[in-house]
Amino acid sequence: MQKTTNLVIDTLLGTNNILVVIPHAHRENTDVTISPLMAAGRMLAGQLHCYCVINGKYKPSIIDMNDVRALCKRKKTTDDFLLRIKQFKDEISENNLLPLVLILRSAEQSLDADIVFGYGQGERGRDDRPHRPTIAPSLLAKIRMAMEDNGFSTTLAETASNLCGRESFSLNQLFRQKNYLSGFYDPTVRSLLLTIQADKISNDAVAQTTAARLAQALTPFADSMSLVRRVAVDAIDTDTIHDMRYIFRVYGDNRQNDIINTSYINDLARSIDRNGLLHPLVLLQKRDGRYKILCGFRRLQAIRLLGRKWVEAKTFSEDDFSTEDFFNISLAENTKRRNLNPIEIGNFLESASRELSLNNARLAEQFGESLGIGKPGAKVSQSTIHKYRKLYRIRERHDSPEMIADIINDKLQFSIAAEVLAPIKDTADRDSLYLEIVKPLAPTRPQLLQIVKLLQSIHPRLSIAVADPLVRKSLEKAVNGKHKATTFINALRKCSDGKKAANDNHSFAQSVAALRKDTFGSKAKKADFNITRPGKQSDSLTLHIRLQKQSMQETIDKLRQMLNDEERLQELQKLLK
Repeated sequence: MQKTTNLVIDTLLGTNNILVVIPHAHRENTDVTISPLMAAGRMLAGQLHCYCVINGKYKPSIIDMNDVRALCKRKKTTDDFLLRIKQFKDEISENNLLPLVLILRSAEQSLDADIVFGYGQGERGRDDRPHRPTIAPSLLAKIRMAMEDNGFSTTLAETASNLCGRESFSLNQLFRQKNYLSGFYDPTVRSLLLTIQADKISNDAVAQTTAARLAQALTPFADSMSLVRRVAVDAIDTDTIHDMRYIFRVYGDNRQNDIINTSYINDLARSIDRNGLLHPLVLLQKRDGRYKILCGFRRLQAIRLLGRKWVEAKTFSEDDFSTEDFFNISLAENTKRRNLNPIEIGNFLESASRELSLNNARLAEQFGESLGIGKPGAKVSQSTIHKYRKLYRIRERHDSPEMIADIINDKLQFSIAAEVLAPIKDTADRDSLYLEIVKPLAPTRPQLLQIVKLLQSIHPRLSIAVADPLVRKSLEKAVNGKHKATTFINALRKCSDGKKAANDNHSFAQSVAALRKDTFGSKAKKADFNITRPGKQSDSLTLHIRLQKQSMQETIDKLRQMLNDEERLQELQKLLK
């Protein structure tokens, strides 16, 4: 038995035409996790493999969940309870099966039998007891006989009893009335109200025994769906990370803001519209009665683009396979028709690492060959795995969106992205290099490495170096040239040499100024003392000194003192370098 501490409306997906509804399974005893009736409902649905909706949330004293009038007054109960019943019924009908709705409830008083059947029976011609049958008498007789064969005593509810389910507002009449909720009317639905003797569900053990016997009795009336079934598109969730845990194709939405290759989705939609869906989706049943994608997310995007309400799919429960099996199934399915791009490979590796607790070495060993990365015939290295994961982390942080989009759309080489751009830690530097240099110039990887080195010689921050006026001027010239990257590299070298010379001259001037101040005082000017270099490659210095009559001896003494100072001489030597 599955335990829960929450009071919820429980929903379970099925694989046949039976839909079990339990309007009231609220636990009255706070010492137990779930009520015996809820435990019985879950076990019945599990053994019968049927659809199921169980109210374990609202007490009868709060709202009568058997009364459609009361349910319709509250949007919450309509959405959580009535609409879920309709969704399950619609899915059964869409798969060309006749829905059989069984409404189970516990008796509030002693009954004349273990199970009392209500099928909307009344008396013809009587307004106070109208006859509104919801199931054919022949089918009802067969179900009663099956119940009797499995040890239950049965009887039909008296027409004067509220156990008949004949009132127009009865949950048993949900699909027979047109005046409560739009879209629910469907006379093909067979519905039956089963009121169970309280002692048959008095505790967990008894309730489970009752559920097992009910499942055995109802099995002959369950018409199974085919392997490929039709599922409502609106019932497939793609909103949360958990819903997308096995999806490695990148997808654009408000959270991710990716610029995906929409032309592929448009082409796929046209193909599906023209030829039908050749490969069904593969879905996993969720505990809340909805689905999530295992394989076929892009096909789902195309189906949604076409505005289709139903889609063909194979469905599995997450209990059918291990997490590792699902990763392998998804990978095989996703690479069968179209290879994953580098970001999607990184997404797969990140997910597999997280879900399966694998390091880079294990990821390379387990999935490297299947992903088709690395050199043909060679083992995939840990560093290769690291590069793919690093690219995906940039996307996950929403860094450099245009760079990521170009990787996705095959406009940027993986080697340049992973080996040159991704290692740049600062987003502004990475974006500036990509948008201002890589995109307009299209350099090769070796050329880009040269460009980065030259830019960093101008300034350690690439974004600042790219913004330098000389670099901007060189870039404009290169963009209009024939050999863009080569032209820019040559111009950048001149910029770098010029910057280096300017920096060298500035450093030389600062050193001379410091020497002047230390030797002749802060009031000394260039006219009083200065050192110059005759040329860039010169190995000599020219000393300029002013001798004034009133201070000549003092100046000569200070000059002599400076030349006799070994540290000062070393400083002068440095100025020659």
